[in-house]
Amino acid sequence: MPRSRNRLTMRYALLALTSFLATATAQPQQDLDILLRLLPASNAKITGRINAKDKSWEDWQRRTGELPPDFSKLPKRPFLPDPFVDVKTGAAVRTRAEWAAQREHVRSLYEQWVFGRIPPKPNNLKVTLQRESKDGPLTIREVLLEFGPEHKARLHVQLIIPPGKGPFPVFLTNHPRTRAWVSTAVRRGYIGAIYQAMDPVYGFEDDSETFIEAYPDYDFSCLARWAWAGMRAVDFLQTVPEVDKARIAISGHSRNGKQALLAAALDERIGAIALSSGNTGEGNPWRFTTDAFFNESLDGITTNFPHWFHPRLRFFSGREDQLPIDQNLLMAMVAPRGLLLASAYSEGQGAPFGFEQAYRSVKRVYEWFGAPGKVGLSLRAGEHATTAEDIEKYVDFFDLTFGRATGKPPETWVLGYDFDTWKRLSGETTAKPATDPIRYLLGDEPAGVTYPAATAVKASAPSSDGWLADLYRRPLQIAGAKYAPIAFGDDLKGDLYLPASRVGQGQRVPVVIWLHPYSHATGYSRQGRRPIEEFVKRGFAVLAFDQIGFGTRIHQQLEFYRRYPHWSLLGKMVTDTRAAVAAVRSLDVIDPGKVYLAGFSLGARVALWTASQEPNVTGIAMVGGFQPLKLSKPDDGSEGIRHFSHLHGLLPRMGFYLGKEAQLPADDSDVLARLGTRPVLLISGTLDHYAPVDQVRQGTAGRANVKLLTPEDFHRDTPASITATADWLAAQVSK
Repeated sequence: MPRSRNRLTMRYALLALTSFLATATAQPQQDLDILLRLLPASNAKITGRINAKDKSWEDWQRRTGELPPDFSKLPKRPFLPDPFVDVKTGAAVRTRAEWAAQREHVRSLYEQWVFGRIPPKPNNLKVTLQRESKDGPLTIREVLLEFGPEHKARLHVQLIIPPGKGPFPVFLTNHPRTRAWVSTAVRRGYIGAIYQAMDPVYGFEDDSETFIEAYPDYDFSCLARWAWAGMRAVDFLQTVPEVDKARIAISGHSRNGKQALLAAALDERIGAIALSSGNTGEGNPWRFTTDAFFNESLDGITTNFPHWFHPRLRFFSGREDQLPIDQNLLMAMVAPRGLLLASAYSEGQGAPFGFEQAYRSVKRVYEWFGAPGKVGLSLRAGEHATTAEDIEKYVDFFDLTFGRATGKPPETWVLGYDFDTWKRLSGETTAKPATDPIRYLLGDEPAGVTYPAATAVKASAPSSDGWLADLYRRPLQIAGAKYAPIAFGDDLKGDLYLPASRVGQGQRVPVVIWLHPYSHATGYSRQGRRPIEEFVKRGFAVLAFDQIGFGTRIHQQLEFYRRYPHWSLLGKMVTDTRAAVAAVRSLDVIDPGKVYLAGFSLGARVALWTASQEPNVTGIAMVGGFQPLKLSKPDDGSEGIRHFSHLHGLLPRMGFYLGKEAQLPADDSDVLARLGTRPVLLISGTLDHYAPVDQVRQGTAGRANVKLLTPEDFHRDTPASITATADWLAAQVSK
């Protein structure tokens, strides 16, 4: 071959390679650009470092130039990963050897995407006794651990040793003495062990900062450094003669629960762990941190605390379903050692739904190991902070795990739904569609009494929404609004916010019933303020209340299907919302011909299905919450029918059509058709993995009454979508 042709061939090959590389990076670059447009800037006022060079995700991204993964090559997994399916090979996990391989695979993926690379155990631990003293009969021993390259890594550990011969079990934590986390355990015969890898907001130095310089080739994040410090404390505990080395327990609250879980998952010398309201990044799986649940989202936690996790985790904002792993797998790595999932079901960042789903998954692993008595679920009442009694219960669990007590671990369900239990309670085994397919799916509503609605607003209502309303500080303080409680339906109470200026002038005003998303822990309270303020500002009255299974009514779901086996949760929500419509229409301050429903996610769907049954609804505004299920496919990334039948129990009868979606008697498109010509606003993001946008477009095609907006966004109700909703509603009233 002539030399010129050879050079030409090489040139074409180089051009082809360049073109391939450009194509290969084009989509990840576009995905990064989307994140930069949609996500807020990282919090710059943080107390720790991501690594030796970076203080924020943006700093890290600019310095490294790293792009998101190619999401086209990552499968969409809308449900929790199965612990018995190898996360790397997809093979079934049947033997202990295969489980050991699964553990290593889960660890490697967590290091890659969530925590960064973690150093191996050092083999040069140096222990220096700094002080030993007495506190009554207790021995206080303070030591300095030094390890790693040139012993650059340092960690202070304090032991509080009870009187007696020992050996004693250990309660290990990174909470300082000013947060009296170890006090209860010490009184009950445990050594209290405190390692000083903690957030400086507590007033102490974070010794784990020394790990950054000692291990510059490892990019483990702050929480991973804290967890690794706990593991190094265990190294030391193995040398202490007073320690019962087979009975070391670890715990921590909130952010410290996150790091404690990682330590327990990686270090099999830790015999038990009690999670404690760590929520996102601890007991709540990432897949259940989207804005639909209104707890702490993946993008929210990586914005506010950019140093806690590796920056790569932020790439999965809005794509939580494509994370190859999830928290249930991290918890499963603790098995068969003791694991207690504990949180408050009503706290601001609470996630009772996620905790229950994770527990169901992990419990299967414990049963496989033959250790069902070593895993528990404790969802308590209250807010985020723990009490002395909560710590007593953690020690109870440790005593049970370590054979110091007998009994069963707690299993306190709050929601408690699963499809198989519904089938057992209802006795329904096959689909029996009726003349009205929508009514069939909503279930058999029992005959009810019509509530004698009031005609005038009053300062009090004969119904109560219970003690949780005080925890949520209801009614909300809404600028420009006058408040009135409203009783309606089956002994329910709602909060009515009236535009004070217009009502004061004696005008009848239009009303919006605002319907919340899957915010189990807080109902309408946490997300409701901004939309309510926007609607009131435009002259609307706004009625807000909690659906069954949410907020003040969270306790009402657990027994629902035992009480009403042939009804449905969505059917009950529709009935309650219809009763709310009747209540506001009867008031002399409300224009009965201008009653609108608006909601996000679950609330959007309740609005749609209610309007199909209630002719007195003037129009609806939906953000998310619309999917024509007959078009859904197993590989489209959405939860499909399982969302309704298996996860949330909204419409259990849909479960009979799983895998036969085209045969569904009705879906959201059919429900939409029932609205006739009434106006509908639907906002559905192009990146919403709950509802593929092409299906949404197809399901609304030809509907002249539907205004469809498809912004470039995830499943969120943003300030922009709230403003768009308020403006659209105002435009409807002015017509």
